[in-house]
Amino acid sequence: MPNYHISFSSHKEVLFRNRDDINSWFNCFCSALCKTDSACYTETAMSDHHHSCCRTKAPWEIIRISRDAYSKLFNNKYKRKGPLGERGVFYDELIGANHTLAAFSYSLRNAQHHGVVGSPFEYPHSSINCYFRKELGKNFYPPKLLNPAQIRSVLSPRAEFDPSWKMSEEGVFLRESVVDVAAVEAAYGTVRAFNYYMSRKSAEEWSREQEEDDGSMLPITLNNFERSLYSGDANSFAKMLRNETSRKSVFNINDLDLCALIDNTYVPQFDVDSVYQLTLWQKNKIANLLMNKYHPGYSQLKRCLAL
Repeated sequence: MPNYHISFSSHKEVLFRNRDDINSWFNCFCSALCKTDSACYTETAMSDHHHSCCRTKAPWEIIRISRDAYSKLFNNKYKRKGPLGERGVFYDELIGANHTLAAFSYSLRNAQHHGVVGSPFEYPHSSINCYFRKELGKNFYPPKLLNPAQIRSVLSPRAEFDPSWKMSEEGVFLRESVVDVAAVEAAYGTVRAFNYYMSRKSAEEWSREQEEDDGSMLPITLNNFERSLYSGDANSFAKMLRNETSRKSVFNINDLDLCALIDNTYVPQFDVDSVYQLTLWQKNKIANLLMNKYHPGYSQLKRCLAL
């Protein structure tokens, strides 16, 4: 079965406003894996896009099924209507060891590239901490787990899941029970190689190494890995490269924190239940208040306020 890097994004609004949203998405994604007889190697959910590397015959279907199920949950929760995110899905077949390792690595390092964390291991909404757990001292005690009947009660009636998957008391599948940990560890070979790739700077050597696999394949680079989000924006790629070696800025507010402020502090002031029930005037008023106090970027304000 072929391997693919798969990504989709949302340019006009965030896909996830908080941790519960990301958990709901991950459960939908897991159900899509099961329905398409697919397996996941790596996975990272950012506020406005999602990356995964999967073994599948149906890369498009994984996202279509996930997105349709999640959109229903999101729309019901936030009193919203219509499709969520871009309708297009980007996917690249992965052929060869170097091609695959580059895709795995960019997927797992995505949060650092976007400046959300200073180290990719900090980011909780990724499978990065599933691999080499013993060697890296990450043998945490498992959370209280739900039994199959309890799992079924958490999921929608049409959802499917592998009986071997484990779900936490929080109601989300554990990434380490879903992703193919053994295959990813075998691809890297050793924990030393894994750590090297998680801290390795993006450079032309990555592309040259991939040419050894199959010179006809487009190499996985930061530019084409993020093309669904930035469409060749050179300034954005330059910033992501700088984020590989810079510390997380304490002055920047990330999308999830900004959404929390909007949803918990500002939306209730207008006596509505959701940001989607605000008028344009109310959204602009909130935008001005946030701009003066937290200095978010204009594009960030637009997607978090769904302007």
